[in-house]
Amino acid sequence: MSTALRPRNALARALLSLCVSLLCFLVLGTSATADEGTPLPRAVPLARALPRAFSTYSDLIAYASSLAADQSALDQRAIDVQTQLTALQTKLGPVPAVRRGGTLFDVESDSYSRDVQSDLAVLSVRAATFSRTLLRLQTAGALTAARTPWRMPTVGEVTQPFGPTDLWVEPGRAYAGVTYAHFHDGVDIAGEWAADVVAPARGRVVFVGRMMDGAVVVVLAHDGGLVSMYVHLDAYMSPPPVTAGDEVAAGQKIGTVGMTGIVTGAHLHWSVYRAGELIDPMSLIAH
Repeated sequence: MSTALRPRNALARALLSLCVSLLCFLVLGTSATADEGTPLPRAVPLARALPRAFSTYSDLIAYASSLAADQSALDQRAIDVQTQLTALQTKLGPVPAVRRGGTLFDVESDSYSRDVQSDLAVLSVRAATFSRTLLRLQTAGALTAARTPWRMPTVGEVTQPFGPTDLWVEPGRAYAGVTYAHFHDGVDIAGEWAADVVAPARGRVVFVGRMMDGAVVVVLAHDGGLVSMYVHLDAYMSPPPVTAGDEVAAGQKIGTVGMTGIVTGAHLHWSVYRAGELIDPMSLIAH
């Protein structure tokens, strides 16, 4: 490289450094501040704020549904941020080689290298911003386990499906605009006593405890504002291994089939709610 070009290249490098600094400041001072300063809902309540008991199942589901709504918002934001972060990491990729013998071999390559370095600097700052935002979302309660299709929560025979029934022991209910004299609000799965009950999809434990009818219950909040409830779990030989606030992955054990509460045999009662409204749990299982 000629002696006449050196002062020019030195000035260019100085201007490049100034431009990169300004770009980093703008990126950190606008998008980062706007995103990182936004208040987040909290899907993981403080331990002292966790309810220890509920007087009715309706109260329990209302509480779980409110947490599930916050959980869903956090999960979707985390998915969006992760998508942007992955795209940036792909762009960052390997840096093209523009040097020869340890030095730049011509002015054009020098200019090209400066452009690449400037772009990489800006992208790196943005990637770091997205990484921090993702960490904030996870701290607030965004789920980190992989999303998978829903599965059955235990092995056994479905002895009573969801919906209208002739069994007089089931209470009346209005569902989808129709009032039924007797309606079963979940799916009963008869299985071996102490058989594993697992999370059918990733989620967060909302409640673990005994209800007023004596049934031991676990409730989970999932993506999309879904809430699932597992009733009659065993509380003696193999009580639920999870506590409120825990994140669970699909297939992770949350309890075992038991006979707590009002039952005629060992079985799991499984209910699912969307935005507080009952849905058929089997509708979530791929057939």
